[in-house]
Amino acid sequence: MLKLSNETKIGLLAVAAIALGIWGFKFLKGINALTASQTFYIKYDNVDQLRPSSPVFINGLQVGMVKDIFVDPEDDKTIIAVINLDRGIDIPKDAIATIISASIMGGKAIDLDIPHPCSGPDCAQSGAYLTGRTKSFIESVVGNPEEMDVYLQRLRIGLTAIYDSIADPNDPQGFGRTLVAMQHALNNIALMTHKINLFLDASTAGLSATANNTADITRAIRDSNKSITAMLENLSAVSGQMKDARFDLSGQKAAVLIDSLTLTAGALRQTLSSTQSAIAKLDTLATGLAQGEGSMGLLLHDREFYDNMVRTTRHLQLLMQDLRLNPKRYTTVKLKVFGKNRTKGYVNPLEDPAYQMMADSLERDYSQRLKQ
Repeated sequence: MLKLSNETKIGLLAVAAIALGIWGFKFLKGINALTASQTFYIKYDNVDQLRPSSPVFINGLQVGMVKDIFVDPEDDKTIIAVINLDRGIDIPKDAIATIISASIMGGKAIDLDIPHPCSGPDCAQSGAYLTGRTKSFIESVVGNPEEMDVYLQRLRIGLTAIYDSIADPNDPQGFGRTLVAMQHALNNIALMTHKINLFLDASTAGLSATANNTADITRAIRDSNKSITAMLENLSAVSGQMKDARFDLSGQKAAVLIDSLTLTAGALRQTLSSTQSAIAKLDTLATGLAQGEGSMGLLLHDREFYDNMVRTTRHLQLLMQDLRLNPKRYTTVKLKVFGKNRTKGYVNPLEDPAYQMMADSLERDYSQRLKQ
């Protein structure tokens, strides 16, 4: 088996890269080095920004590329475009190469217009010149300008139908009913304006009479100016007489009295404020006692403390009753002489009040438990 060295592999890879680069460069220039092609020349007065490597179409099918574009050296005005067509594409000698707009973005291309098929000597040979023509953007998009009338006629018919359908006042979905309503509204506005003008014309006489009355009143006031001046002089004299009567001294006394009343009112206000503060503190204390806050609040709300107090009071009453009935029990000292007690023991009386108090207490406790 043949083994290739690393140097050979690197050399073959370099050759392949160079060949691929040459083919890519040729392809970008519009020449496909791997495919046999035929070359044609086309003369143009204006190539309309046609560039090398622009596509060549026949009825929308790309069959080649623009190879080169240069100025004809014979007249320095004509532009010659060189195109490459794929082998097997036969075009007649009278084929027309038209420059068209390939897209709305402004790209250009060549479209070959073939009027009839060809064969043998009727076909153009490689290296021949073809007839060139430039087509405008509108012509590229719309087509033959003579066909524009047909499109415009169709567009006119369509717009007329749309206008008739929209402006029809009997169509509930159309705009015609709205136009009729707007016309009625404008008529109503015109009628209203006419009525307003009539009203203003009728009111002109009343306004004139009002202006005349105002003028008469102003004239009467001007005629009474002397009487008003005399009245003001009389008021001034009365004010002077009142001043001479020392009303200002009475006013000073009244001012002193008002100041005293103001001070008294301030003192009363402070007293009321202190009273309100004390009432607020008492209210706070009562609220705390009612909510069980502090020692007094706990005592007021402690049921066990209440029961102990009642029990202690009851025992104290029994003790005082027993002290009243049997004072000797608390004043006599029992002594045992030679093992013998000389004092007699306590004997409960037959009608001891303690029994009745104990019975009342038990009955009261029982009643309270039933209520709970």
